[in-house]
Amino acid sequence: MSVLSLPGCESHLTSFAWDSTGTRLASCVGTGHIVLWHVESTIGTNHIRVNCTCVLGGGHAPGRPIFGVKYFGGKSEELLLSWGVDGKLCVWDRSSEGEIHEPITTLVSKADYPIYACDVTESTENTLISRIAIGGGNDGGFLGVTAFIYDVADLSKTRCLYAPG
Repeated sequence: MSVLSLPGCESHLTSFAWDSTGTRLASCVGTGHIVLWHVESTIGTNHIRVNCTCVLGGGHAPGRPIFGVKYFGGKSEELLLSWGVDGKLCVWDRSSEGEIHEPITTLVSKADYPIYACDVTESTENTLISRIAIGGGNDGGFLGVTAFIYDVADLSKTRCLYAPG
């Protein structure tokens, strides 16, 4: 067993996400930060070594929780997607080290629409992302919570395919 501890961080964790290799772990913190970890196992022993590689901040509103992260970007999962109560959907470089104060880009920014859930379907062609679905908002009426589906040809071109209302 290993205990993940980031000195100076007094906030709660809101979410974890593993990459497909099981060697990278992203943790979301209630302060609006994302902490990236590298996890190594020693073959033949029960020893696990965990190192903090990066703290991502500045993409989301300070002091507001991030609800989730997801590794994506082809087979090598070069990117990390994050979403939170501030209504932002940010893209980060998963190989970043040290302290990073800005994401690569912010795909969605809707201050009145907290994002509680997100998923990605990736194209089998040359594009990194095919579609992103996000769900959240404060309008949990009879028909449920509003969801948006975005078509992304590349990180600089995002268009909303479906937005109810």
